[in-house]
Amino acid sequence: MELHSDIVTITLNPAIDQTVFIDRFVQGSVNRTTRHHLQAGGKGVNVSALLGNYGVPSNATGFLGRGNQAVFTSLFKKCGVRDSFVRLPGDTRTGIKIIDESTRETTDINFPGLEPTLADLKRFEGKLRNMISEGRWFVVAGSLPKGIDIDFFAEIIALLKHGGANVAVDTSGPALRAAIDGGADLIKPNEHELAEYLGKPLPDFATRVAAAVEIQKTKVKNVILSLGGEGALFITPGKALMASAPPVKVVSTVGAGDSLLAGFLAGLATGRTPVECARLASVFAWSTLENLTRELPSHAEIERRMPKIKVQPLSKLNL
Repeated sequence: MELHSDIVTITLNPAIDQTVFIDRFVQGSVNRTTRHHLQAGGKGVNVSALLGNYGVPSNATGFLGRGNQAVFTSLFKKCGVRDSFVRLPGDTRTGIKIIDESTRETTDINFPGLEPTLADLKRFEGKLRNMISEGRWFVVAGSLPKGIDIDFFAEIIALLKHGGANVAVDTSGPALRAAIDGGADLIKPNEHELAEYLGKPLPDFATRVAAAVEIQKTKVKNVILSLGGEGALFITPGKALMASAPPVKVVSTVGAGDSLLAGFLAGLATGRTPVECARLASVFAWSTLENLTRELPSHAEIERRMPKIKVQPLSKLNL
């Protein structure tokens, strides 16, 4: 597998994901778990872990608490991820995900994160400057921690773009707007995040397609629009595709969007065509949905799954 470049992921507000399964979740009542799972998380961390699992190197940075960093350092070692996180006093936040096994719905309880100081921000910026190179992909993903305002987020995007980097962004709200306005090269919203950005509802498939196509034409070169169980749109220069996987037995939807982005970037890093990138991204998401640990199957199994992904040009869809 020839690699064209390595990738940097930026997770400013990572979390330790505590996923608990409950037969039937009842709000306001005592609920007993049937099983649970603990792992390092955060959107950029998830992307790095999946890339490393596939054999694509990455460098992960952002802010981590010293108090409970072991779960992260263990993951980075296991997946071959270079650890460039700035350490802060205290603990990285926890995110609790409650999965109701009767409805397959997930309830998120996100704790507040660490609060970097001005000195911490400068240390992070120094690390980041040393990583920037022409054409290198940077993934800026997830929420902003307390104390970091949208101006600092916009400065990160501007710094990366000034250095000639390619910037992929997976976030929402004001941060997504700042990324688009700042010249991001790739965005990966879901339909709700895209509707929020546009300030209008996108009630059906046709309106979602039209919105994604318009943004790609006017603002961002590459748009991946996650459509949940329907699949995803991959709109890139010269290609507009809809990809969908076969029915999957869903164990957890946690990290599925992150895996979609990781698979697409893995395709770019290994020189695949746009259709192959869409297929690989969909296989990554498929594999994550059926595996709580977010580990990929073997390369051979991934290649066996690739032809099972249905990819159609948007021009052939009945919109």
